Amino acid sequence: MEHDERRSVSWGRNSHDGEERTTSSPLSSGRLSHTDDPLGADVSGLPLRVLDLERLVREQDAEIAVLKSTVTDLQRRLGQVEGLRAVGKTSPALSSLRAPAQRFVNGKHSGIARLEAPKKKLSVPDSHRFRHHESTGSLHSDGHSSNSVSPATSPSPTAAAARQQRHLPNKTASLTKRWSSATEFQHQQQRHSPAVSHTPQQVKMRRHSHAARPRRPESYAGGTLVEEPRDIWRLNSEPQTTPRTRRSSAGAMTHHHNSAGKGRLSHRPGTRDMSYNAEDGVLKIFLKGRPVNLYAPSDVMEEYDLNAVLPAPERQLALQWAYGYRGKDCRNNLYLLPTGEMIYFVAGVVVLHNVDDQMQRHYTGHTDDVKCLAIHPNRTTIATGQCAGTKSNAQPQVHVWDSASLNTLHVLGEGELDRGVSCLAFSLTDGGAQLAIVDEGQDRTLSVWDWQEESKVTENKAANETVVDVQWHPLDKGVLMTCGRQHVNFWLLEAGSLQRRQGVFGGRDRPKYVTCMDFTDSGDLITGDSDGRILFWERGGTTVTNTVADAHEGTVFTLFVDKTGNVVSGGKDGKIIEWDREMTQTGNVVELPAEYGAPRMVSPGRGGQLLVGTTGNCVLTAEWGADPEPIVRGHTDEVWAAAAHPGRPQFATGGWDGRLFMWDLVTHAPVWTMDFEEGVQSASFSPDGSQLAVGLVSGRWDVLDADSHETVFSRTDGDEPIQTLRFSPDGNMLALGSRNNTVYIYEAGDGGFNRVAKCTGHSSFITHLDWSADSTLLRTNSGDYELLYWTAATGRQVTQASELRDTEWASHTCTLAFNSVGIYPEDADGTDVNTCCRSNDGSLMAAGDDWGRVKLFPYPANQAKTTNHSYQGHSSHVTHVEFFAEDDRLLSTGGRDMAVLQWAVE
Repeated sequence: MEHDERRSVSWGRNSHDGEERTTSSPLSSGRLSHTDDPLGADVSGLPLRVLDLERLVREQDAEIAVLKSTVTDLQRRLGQVEGLRAVGKTSPALSSLRAPAQRFVNGKHSGIARLEAPKKKLSVPDSHRFRHHESTGSLHSDGHSSNSVSPATSPSPTAAAARQQRHLPNKTASLTKRWSSATEFQHQQQRHSPAVSHTPQQVKMRRHSHAARPRRPESYAGGTLVEEPRDIWRLNSEPQTTPRTRRSSAGAMTHHHNSAGKGRLSHRPGTRDMSYNAEDGVLKIFLKGRPVNLYAPSDVMEEYDLNAVLPAPERQLALQWAYGYRGKDCRNNLYLLPTGEMIYFVAGVVVLHNVDDQMQRHYTGHTDDVKCLAIHPNRTTIATGQCAGTKSNAQPQVHVWDSASLNTLHVLGEGELDRGVSCLAFSLTDGGAQLAIVDEGQDRTLSVWDWQEESKVTENKAANETVVDVQWHPLDKGVLMTCGRQHVNFWLLEAGSLQRRQGVFGGRDRPKYVTCMDFTDSGDLITGDSDGRILFWERGGTTVTNTVADAHEGTVFTLFVDKTGNVVSGGKDGKIIEWDREMTQTGNVVELPAEYGAPRMVSPGRGGQLLVGTTGNCVLTAEWGADPEPIVRGHTDEVWAAAAHPGRPQFATGGWDGRLFMWDLVTHAPVWTMDFEEGVQSASFSPDGSQLAVGLVSGRWDVLDADSHETVFSRTDGDEPIQTLRFSPDGNMLALGSRNNTVYIYEAGDGGFNRVAKCTGHSSFITHLDWSADSTLLRTNSGDYELLYWTAATGRQVTQASELRDTEWASHTCTLAFNSVGIYPEDADGTDVNTCCRSNDGSLMAAGDDWGRVKLFPYPANQAKTTNHSYQGHSSHVTHVEFFAEDDRLLSTGGRDMAVLQWAVE
């Protein structure tokens, strides 16, 4: 005898009290009406049989997903091997590994000696060489991605040799009305033309074509979308044309190439005039109406041409490693894929991190902060949502992409979402055919999409207050839940319309926030809230049926139900607790150290392992009865300080969170950390790498021993941040630029540092400074676009700047100088470019701007029309860029995105 075991859900209204209620079939309540049918005894066991069958189906689905993902990962690895063979055919050596930039003198590192030492290559066994390249790429080479692999962990962070990392190249419907109801949306849809359908061959970057929103022209050049030529400044010479701008379809890792044009260039607001006096060798520019004279070196002053075009450098950047994790203000963003990779995000980068292989892959298709992610039931398709940014192409949108190839499959909501995507989820009962998206705009709209057709099914207002999570019911088709500030809402998607029921707390205090939710294996909803409670909502109902009070001291941040049916919760108190099916503690508790923060996200890892994302922007692995182990560390506030060690594979970063990290390039883990009572603003190593100078936001600055991180000297100059500091090339002096418009110069001695000069003359705060190669001169930039020169011994300003046109500078970090005039984009106001750095071999210049772009220029970049490669990864202003000693890597730091990115120079 066959029975329809499917649980039904309907929406009705109680005629007695006027309140909405949910009615369900007898099976949904676990009760059966009595009957004289002799089969009644057998029928009474159907609810338990249904639950067992549902549980079995879910387990089989999970096993199938694992098998599919394993096959996909094998295909990806085979594709990578084929790529290696192709590289081997064009290169005599598959991989040449060279020693890091260091040389030992009397048992110590010597940065000066390293600069004079010849470069040597290490012979590496073939087996090691192969492992070095293992699983570094994707199955397809045209995704918005980057790949990196680290060699096996070195015995010591200061190991004498670090393997060079090598990478394979990767190629890479607008409804504007806000609907007051789902019914109105459906009626309006009937008046519009249907969505454009696509064949399976057109799945890559499919977009709807709407007459009201014309597509921007796109083109490919060498597998990369490019920006057509444009002039960045209006020149007082031959006029130029204004060409079109071409846009990357994913807006990331796009190379923008500029070249000369003919005709007339239209004047745009904010464009600066530029003129050149060949007789005096003076290039005059205007920044916000202020004239700045830049003096050309003698060897170029006669031949300098304003209309000349500098080509982009042959070398390019590839994202190698992303440091950090966004757990401070995001949730539901850490999972284990069947391939063994953890997936999470930081800034505008989604990271697929393989801990065993010490390898990261990166999805870089987003143009601004990634705020949420969801995993499809097939475990290989990923959806990630971003917020709106200040860039023209940084609209709120959702990307659906393949985790094996890193190819973008679909982009949803572009031009339709308001402020950003707060949360999203794939449906579970229909094979993940639908995607729920919550817009964090003023209307807080919940929309349901047929993501494969890129068409919106329906939408409705989710809540009056903030929504923090959305989940589809794992057993009941068309049922989903949202939660957030003072609410839990139950939704039914039926006949293309969303119907909402508000959750009833049943006489219990309504919490300020319902922060997380999950489902038991029987389909009951469990939620955690800001009062430290765990609430149970019976399947098919909208009222709380059970409460676990004081589950945590403070907010319950995360919940999940494991395979055994036990509940795992994490809270603001820093504890992860396991509960059995009766919600009694099993005794398994993990308590996180305070330095990592509280558990924001807990998800199952391998075996009995737990993956933990924390409010301190860390990722940990934990097991019951053992101390958690950090896998990813990060800053929790803006990162402004960074410095690459001159003789070791190490670098330092510091942020306004008061934390200073010394990182190892090989293990990508901190060698040591140090906490300050105030924010860290700047940092610089001495030439031999033995000392690290750190500037703080209070005006205090410390000099640390780079190995022991013990403070060897400390002093305070003024009460404003030390914006920049730098040792002289000979290591005998230290210059500090303060936000109080002053430069302080100190001389190193046996007893510490003694002030020898104080440079006053700037009318705004100091932004950058450079030493001359002979350690006798300084040049400085300020916030009001000044370029001044100083005598280091006396602190006196050198007013005849023309006499210094041929000075050799040990570094180039001043954004305003003759040889960096080409790094400014058109319409920039002078503050848009925050940082720049010249490579140690003098052939490249990197720059970071306010739009999160890291750019690579040829050096010198002394032409207005200097072509560059532009790369997206940061989602906030780039605060610092710096080449490592061997120029094979570049370091960049972000402001509000709190990210540290490591790039390979290829």
